Amino acid sequence: MFWFLRSNFICAATDLADIRFHTIFSVGFTHARLPEVSPVHYHLNYELFFVNRGHSTVRCGDRDYVCGPSDILLINEGTRHATVRLSADADVYSLQFSFFPNNKQADSFYSRLLSRLSSPELLRGQETLLTTLNLLRKEFAQQQPLYDTTVEALLQVFYAQLLRTFLDVPAAPLPQSFPITPPADRKNQQFDVVVPQMHYKAILDSFFNSRSLQENVCLAALSRELSLSAAQTRRVVKRYYGVSFQERLIQAKLQRSQFLMDTTDLSLKAIAEQCGYGSYHAFYKAFTAHTGQTPSEYRRFCAGE
Repeated sequence: MFWFLRSNFICAATDLADIRFHTIFSVGFTHARLPEVSPVHYHLNYELFFVNRGHSTVRCGDRDYVCGPSDILLINEGTRHATVRLSADADVYSLQFSFFPNNKQADSFYSRLLSRLSSPELLRGQETLLTTLNLLRKEFAQQQPLYDTTVEALLQVFYAQLLRTFLDVPAAPLPQSFPITPPADRKNQQFDVVVPQMHYKAILDSFFNSRSLQENVCLAALSRELSLSAAQTRRVVKRYYGVSFQERLIQAKLQRSQFLMDTTDLSLKAIAEQCGYGSYHAFYKAFTAHTGQTPSEYRRFCAGE
């Protein structure tokens, strides 16, 4: 939600958890340049400085905060401050924001954030927050179609990241694979009713493309995952792939076998086993019938022989 306060002032409202944030942009963002140093002043809102390049020194009360690349300085409302030094290559931006409680909770995000922002806070090395802020700046500068929707989404992301930073949520390394925990709210679990096509497509993709074909890959297993009868499952497969379940399973096995022949030195017998064939003869017969080549011919072709 946006309000245009004047031609060069925009206020955006963002609801997150139990907090409503108001963000005030002046001509997109206020950009500090040499030889600008500001007189001592204070704001009725919080002010956020972020540094893309160079260094900036901001004096808050009797303390100097030296901000470098990827640093973010938050100054609480009513704090007297001034920019006293900018490096020659400084690229520094600022915006203002305020926040209010949306509801009254004993241990709320609002009260915890209010406690952390009782004095100026310098956040070092905030590449993730900085990336989001620069995306916001870009959206305001270019104002391409749907820019207002994009700004609202980016503000949601930014304030969620900011809350996590202040709540000291540890940044855990991202594993290559991880489980997805369903939401606790029951109404958010009904996507199979609201958007069954998305639900079916995701399960079909996982079933034919992701799982090991050495496992129990059969119509009954897919029916259980889709929560459908065998007849309904056949119709779903036919609708999305244009072929029967059995034909789609053969396609998946042969696609996997071609990938393994292209990228590994596994024997053809081992590849047949990994693709769910009980014997090399069954694999040979299926591969030749569908591709017009024997497995050996296909492997030699891929090798450029």
